[in-house]
Amino acid sequence: MFWSLARLALPLVLLMGWTATAQAQDALRGREMKRRRVSLTVATADKPVELHVAPDYLTALEFDSPIDRAAVSLGDSGSRLALFEVNARSIVLKPAMDLGPGRGVELIVPFADSAAPSRVMFSLVTHPAEMDAQVMVSRMPRTAEAIQAELDEVRATCGAKDAELEALRARTVASGPAGMILSGLLGDEGFRARRSPVLGAADGLEPEEAVTYRAGGWGAVALRVRNTGPQPWTPVEARLSMVASGERINVLAVRMREPRIEPGGAALVVVETGAPNWPERALLRLELRDKDGGRRLLIPRFAF
Repeated sequence: MFWSLARLALPLVLLMGWTATAQAQDALRGREMKRRRVSLTVATADKPVELHVAPDYLTALEFDSPIDRAAVSLGDSGSRLALFEVNARSIVLKPAMDLGPGRGVELIVPFADSAAPSRVMFSLVTHPAEMDAQVMVSRMPRTAEAIQAELDEVRATCGAKDAELEALRARTVASGPAGMILSGLLGDEGFRARRSPVLGAADGLEPEEAVTYRAGGWGAVALRVRNTGPQPWTPVEARLSMVASGERINVLAVRMREPRIEPGGAALVVVETGAPNWPERALLRLELRDKDGGRRLLIPRFAF
């Protein structure tokens, strides 16, 4: 009796297994495999693109720009994906289970270049009737508004550079007495030059002498500095202020003929200012610093 029942049950089990397999294959065959193109714009950069995926099916994403592989973010620990590979211009993935509505996986892909949009967001979900087998992702050309905004920014930058260039041209023309007169930097009253005793030493730097120049539209201090330290020194910043009030004086430039002052050597450092707005022979404070601010020369007071 037992063996008779067993002989009857075995075909039934096999029939049920074949039925389940056939149903699964029918379900997979019922999904339409699609090939899509996704065009990205700046306006839609933060709106997720829905991708239809299916268990045990590969979905390949192809990008027309290099992607930042290290910054790709997947909102899943990996338990719901059987395969996830990121390459320079492509991503291949395969879900291990259905990702139904409300259970989608977020995928953020930043691009490696500086073009816009800077990234694309995907929402991976399972669709009962279709799945995306191949998705080609491209960034649309920039809109006219974006191009115009960038053009305006470039024009503003060029305008600022033009102003700087004109100022440099004026100072180039002003080289020599004739140029200074033509540029208006040397007025009818001419200029006065005075030697001033200076005291100060710090970080292996010693001032030897100073000459101050004063005209209607400009001022300058020519200071000879000796480097007694073990390292070369190049002053790139000057801070000039009035001793009595502490008011800062606008410094236009710090110049030397030599690129640096070598150890044991000396060079002339010229600090240029705008129109003098301090009383003649007032006591000023001058501080010269290098690029890193590690070495400085401080002259606590001198007459200008």
